[in-house]
Amino acid sequence: MRFINYRVHFHRGLLLAAICFALIKTNVAHAIGSNQENQSIEFVNSSVIKSVKLHRLGWELSEQAIELNGKGKLLFSFDDISGNPSTYSYTVTHCDWDWNFSSIFLSDYMDGFEVNEIKDFSYSSGTTMDYTHFQLELPNGDVRLKISGNYLLRVFDTYKPDVILIQRRFVVYEPLTKISVQVRQPSAGEHRYSGQQLDLKVNMEGVRIYDPYTELKTVVCQNYLFQGCLQNVKPIHVQDGEIDYSHPDAIIFEGINEFRLFDTRSIRQPGVGILSVDYQSGAYHVLLKPEESKLNQKYSYYADLNGNFVVGLERSDKSWNEADYLWTYFTLKTPLGGETGKSVYLFGELTGWQLSPDNRMEYSYQRQAYEISLLLKQGAYSYRFVVADNTTGAVDATYFEGSHFDTENSYMVLVYYRPMGSRYDRIIGYQTVSSQR
Repeated sequence: MRFINYRVHFHRGLLLAAICFALIKTNVAHAIGSNQENQSIEFVNSSVIKSVKLHRLGWELSEQAIELNGKGKLLFSFDDISGNPSTYSYTVTHCDWDWNFSSIFLSDYMDGFEVNEIKDFSYSSGTTMDYTHFQLELPNGDVRLKISGNYLLRVFDTYKPDVILIQRRFVVYEPLTKISVQVRQPSAGEHRYSGQQLDLKVNMEGVRIYDPYTELKTVVCQNYLFQGCLQNVKPIHVQDGEIDYSHPDAIIFEGINEFRLFDTRSIRQPGVGILSVDYQSGAYHVLLKPEESKLNQKYSYYADLNGNFVVGLERSDKSWNEADYLWTYFTLKTPLGGETGKSVYLFGELTGWQLSPDNRMEYSYQRQAYEISLLLKQGAYSYRFVVADNTTGAVDATYFEGSHFDTENSYMVLVYYRPMGSRYDRIIGYQTVSSQR
């Protein structure tokens, strides 16, 4: 018996060593590619992994942020629809303000093990499609974070650690500063009627800052997205511990428009945005109402989800493994116009906030419309249509959506701090605000 136990531990040791070696190679590759656009940092690298979510425990529409040593936790979850799920493991890695790996040791930023298995899973119940739901809380008994900053959560098949299957970002902050932020209509210029401007001040009392221009990095993101943020916003004025970032030409975002909505929580009584629901070949097929361009339409407010989705099944308190998967069909009716040399994408949390071949829409000349179908879990969804230039990669979210200064958007402000001689960036300021507050 001792010999058998020895062999088990020996093979586990070899597996752990192989995982660590594979992760080192992957980390080097990531560092080499660290200057790529932020859109490549978060991804899902598997066709059988669906419904990836990362949010504060108890609030699916929250940002991916928790306070250092606070009571809050993050909940990460996903589904494996393969019918033969893998064993999944994960690592957590500290990054600098620009999402490159920090030059510090594991023991500097966390207590616990470098590689851990995701052990919390459950099988679907009463669904037409079988799947396995995985979830993970952070921090936990295996991972205890010691410092603030940017973090990467990376998931892989335990026995194939050299291929990262899911990569997601989250932040841990210290509430050491007071941030004052207001959203207003730009006073002049080309964005007066289409943009939103932030007046931002940071009170640094209690934090010893010698040179705010070099020691601080301030980042502002719209709708909690880590893509499309205004990076390293520079102070305009510093006096008596207060840093003022407000300027007539600074911190301006396109307001764009409210996200489009649909609701599939009930199959028997179709919700918002649903044209029809049919059952064919062992699966449900949901045809959404055809959409049109909003570019020349007047602005109209309605409550949306700011691009996010919430998994849900009517009359169920176990939606995570009782909600079904539905083939969902999107249609954007428009004459083929100025999209030559460009591609149209479905965009939102439902596509991982990514522009990939899987969410690129195809044009039907017969129906005069862009079309796409996705396999989505039941719930409430919000999304928009964006256009990307095939040569430059430039993305235009206003092409089909229009842009208005009075659109409801949420903003997230992050203040990073690295004093002289430090090896990593802390987050000492965090604040969110709605443009409709």
